[in-house]
Amino acid sequence: MPGTIIGCLGAQRSGKTLFAYKLVKAIHEAYDIPVYTNIYSPRDDFHYINSLEDFPLDLSPKILFIDEIYNGLDAQDYKKLKEISIFINTIGKQNCLFVYTTIEAEMVYNRLRNQTQTVVVVSKNDRNIYYKLINLADMSSSIHSVPINAKLFVDCAMNWSVRIASFSVPA
Repeated sequence: MPGTIIGCLGAQRSGKTLFAYKLVKAIHEAYDIPVYTNIYSPRDDFHYINSLEDFPLDLSPKILFIDEIYNGLDAQDYKKLKEISIFINTIGKQNCLFVYTTIEAEMVYNRLRNQTQTVVVVSKNDRNIYYKLINLADMSSSIHSVPINAKLFVDCAMNWSVRIASFSVPA
């Protein structure tokens, strides 16, 4: 897990945040690993952050889950690129699993794209959500479908309507 970066890509309302949320929640519950996220979800015992300054830089196991990452890691903001690069290059040293969502890979800073090990591509129709998991090391993949029904949203404590508009990197 340390240093693993997982990117979930898909159109808005495709189910990418749901997948990432359920993934980090399952790991959190199974191994009691703290989750730091820009999603307000107090019933999950997740730590709400809106800046990397709020993220602990230590060797304890942790998960960083950033929804809609392109809002704060904007590759066009050249003043922040050094800080972003340093952070991404130290993920493994921080004993951290990093999970992020984005609409398109091109919207994410290239250093993060290049260090992502697993990509989950998400799409849906009116009956199912489709997940294609791709291991970028060997380009192996698997496709899974999940029916859209009330059971899919059981135990989703996150407040879908309260999300931070952007996520900031310290200056």
